[in-house]
Amino acid sequence: MSSIVLQRDVGALGSLKRLSAEATATAAGSGDSATTTGATIDRFAFGSGSPPNTVEAAVAYEATLASGKTLSFGYALQDSADGTNWSDYQTATYAVVATGPSGGGAVSGEFQVGASLTSAREYVRFNFATDLSATGTDTAVARAVGFFAGPDRLPLGPG
Repeated sequence: MSSIVLQRDVGALGSLKRLSAEATATAAGSGDSATTTGATIDRFAFGSGSPPNTVEAAVAYEATLASGKTLSFGYALQDSADGTNWSDYQTATYAVVATGPSGGGAVSGEFQVGASLTSAREYVRFNFATDLSATGTDTAVARAVGFFAGPDRLPLGPG
């Protein structure tokens, strides 16, 4: 068995995809505790001759939080045979990703999720839910992206 030694160009071993549209939330209002349905990704459309067997997803966020108040995300990675009927593949309930600084203020970061897709069906999507613990003043904006990699076979390179 051989190993891949990564010295440069790790991006050539996978593809970055947009997993969702922008989601906005206001504490105790619009978008708070609401699920953002992810974009449908066809694992067989990557052009490598083999579907990716792993994804590293991230929800990138920016928020304004009151002192001590929190921003949390939960998620459901789903799979489907036809791109219409979905089942939960990997899920997690809300996890706190940010806490408002003393005096309140802006926070930003990423909530990362890794998943093996070896037993996933052809289509996958990444749904996430945003939860703000304050009432009325806190806001958040988030968007999910994912890096798909690890096909059984890599395409032939030049030469």
